[in-house]
Amino acid sequence: MIFFMDNSEFGCEWYKIIFNGKKVFSEIVDYFVLGGYLSTFDDMKIIEDSLDKIKIKFGIPIELPIKWNCKDLQGFYKSKGRLDVYKNIIDNSDEIRLSLIDVLKKTNCKLIIAAKPVFSKDRRKDVYNWAFINVLQRLGNVAKHELKNDVYPKISIIMDWPDGGNRSFFDIYSDAYYAGQQFYCGELKGLDLNINLASSVTLNSPHLQLADILVGSTKDFIKWCYEDKNEDRVKIFFPSVLPFFRKSEYNKIMGFGLIIGNKDNYNKFEKKIEDIQKLEETEVPF
Repeated sequence: MIFFMDNSEFGCEWYKIIFNGKKVFSEIVDYFVLGGYLSTFDDMKIIEDSLDKIKIKFGIPIELPIKWNCKDLQGFYKSKGRLDVYKNIIDNSDEIRLSLIDVLKKTNCKLIIAAKPVFSKDRRKDVYNWAFINVLQRLGNVAKHELKNDVYPKISIIMDWPDGGNRSFFDIYSDAYYAGQQFYCGELKGLDLNINLASSVTLNSPHLQLADILVGSTKDFIKWCYEDKNEDRVKIFFPSVLPFFRKSEYNKIMGFGLIIGNKDNYNKFEKKIEDIQKLEETEVPF
C-alpha cells in the first residue's frame, strides 16, 4: 500500500475575550495539519483514471494540477500561459473539489491526519515532528494489525516535497524505522514498512493533489471546530471525507484517523464529528 501525504497550515483564533458582547482581544495561532490517505495499488489506478476524467470534464488538461486552495495555482498557470484554464477552475472550484472527494467512494482508502497548534513557546519544527511521528505510529499499527498479506513492503510513503527542502522528515523516518522502540507499534523495520521515504511534487502528482484536497477539507473542519465559522462550506465537503478516516473497532475516529495535539478539545471535536455524521446525504446545488 501507498500512503500519500501532504501538509497545510492556517491561522486560527485560539483565544478571545468578550466584553459587553464585543470581542476586545483575540490570539491568532498557526495550526499545522499533516496527513493523507492510504491506498492499494488497484485504488491508485482508480484514482488516477478518475481524476483524469474529472479534469477532462471541466476542460483541464490532465497533466495540469488541482488543489484545495485554487488561488495557490494562479502563478503556476500564468507561467504556463494557461490563465484561461485557471479561470475555469476558479469558476467551478466547488464542483471540482466535491467531484475529486467523491472519488474516494470508488476505493477502500483510509485517511490518517494529525494536527496541532504552533504556540510561541513551541518551535515550529517540533510541531512538524510531532505530527509526522503520530502519523507514522498509526501507519505502523495498520501494518501490524490491519494488513494480513506478506507483501514487502507493506506500506510505502510518498510525501509532497518538504517546504524549503527540510530534511527533518527523512531523519525522523530513519529513526522510526531503525529505533522506534518508543513507538507503541514498535520499530517500522520490524513491521515491513518501506525503508525509503519517497517524495514527489503536488503540482505533478494526481495522487498528491487528492491528498491536498483531503487535507484542505480537514483543515477547514478543524478551523470550524475552534471558530464556528464557515459551517455551510464544511457541511458541503466534509461529510464526503469523514467516512474514510481510519477508525477503531468501536467506530471511533479521534486518535485513530484524526489526531489532535490539544487533547483538551477532544470532546469538542467528537461533538462536531457527530454533527457531521447526522447530516442526511443531499444533493449539493451548483
